[in-house]
Amino acid sequence: MLAALREYQLSLGAPQPPAGSFDRAAAERGRNVFNGKGRCSSCHTGSNFTDADRGILHRPEETGVDPVLASRSTTGRYRTTPLRGAWQHPPYFHDGSAATLDDVVAHYDQYLGLRLTEAERRQLVEYLKSL
Repeated sequence: MLAALREYQLSLGAPQPPAGSFDRAAAERGRNVFNGKGRCSSCHTGSNFTDADRGILHRPEETGVDPVLASRSTTGRYRTTPLRGAWQHPPYFHDGSAATLDDVVAHYDQYLGLRLTEAERRQLVEYLKSL
């Protein structure tokens, strides 16, 4: 039953971001960060920007997110959140610990040692807002 629910959830279309809600030129540069230096596309894959549709789950230590919620599941792992329409669903992370997309990018930049420049971080946020 859960597989059918996941399939249904991933079949739902995400709304388009509101007009003027992101900088298109910065978002295009952010796509390069997403697919390159930011390493986001290693988990946020495909048209839904998630590997959960392939049944991949991640250990809390892979994400740097508090393991308490994952420990309550049968697997002890987290699924990769689909990113389409993520701009409309703050706060972020399974525990709501990231208030903004800026906070999400800052978390992964620090936790994964990405060494993004301030410009790359801003561009990546603009790209996330465009999805």
